[in-house]
Amino acid sequence: MPHVEGVEHGYATVDGVRLHYAEAGEGEPLVLLHGWPQHWWSWRELIGPLSERYRVIAPDIRGIGWSEAPRDDYRFQRMADDLFGLLDHLHVDRFRLVGHDWGLGAGYLACLSRPQRIERFVAMGGPHIWASEGAPPRLFARPWHVYLNATPLGEYATRRLGVPETCLRTWRHRGTFTPEEVEIYTSPLRRPGSARATRLRYRTFVTRELSMFVRRHHEMRLRTPTLHLNGAEDPLTEGTPGSWRRYADDMRYETVADCGHFLAEERPQAVLDRITEFLGG
Repeated sequence: MPHVEGVEHGYATVDGVRLHYAEAGEGEPLVLLHGWPQHWWSWRELIGPLSERYRVIAPDIRGIGWSEAPRDDYRFQRMADDLFGLLDHLHVDRFRLVGHDWGLGAGYLACLSRPQRIERFVAMGGPHIWASEGAPPRLFARPWHVYLNATPLGEYATRRLGVPETCLRTWRHRGTFTPEEVEIYTSPLRRPGSARATRLRYRTFVTRELSMFVRRHHEMRLRTPTLHLNGAEDPLTEGTPGSWRRYADDMRYETVADCGHFLAEERPQAVLDRITEFLGG
């Protein structure tokens, strides 16, 4: 377990799955949901400053980091339900939420399914959930690793072909991950359960959820005040349409200059300034 000053670690069993979470600070609760191929440690630059104002809770999504990897159910909605189950365990009712990559998808569905529990939401590092309306096909072709990881070769690609390492290297625009940082992220992924979880998550997205968002996005009304932040140099930014305006009551879409996919590590101060101004509290 990598160390971050002031962080304590805990575990909770939610619907039979043991989930790990990191926690720091006091005050109103703020949840940070990571993406792939990372875990809670991706928030290390922000946890300290945020914990001066909030009770920061940074879970590991099922199958990733130090959370258990069950053999099935890797839907975004399942991850959102895991989040609510964890917060019930921690006696947290209403909270603020920041989600990156996988955490972005789970965060949007959490806001849609239980808007009464989420004060404000910051989505980072990916298309919004209405992007199929007006997006060019290249926007969905750019994340090539999604389709490779969804195949029967997905586990081998994660454990042996260096796909996570390649994504960490090529999707970062400002700075680079050190070999030690890459190892901190990828060593948990090489476990058989986590490699299987990666394949199942992407297979679920490709075979079920992508078509669901295409067919049903017009039924999804976002009530939660939302800030969507993308790195200006993230491959998932160029071509993202403004279709969200038709489906969100209170949402803004902004980009962070000189930044790729890993916003919290490439431009931590800029991201901290944007999200604290938006989240308030």
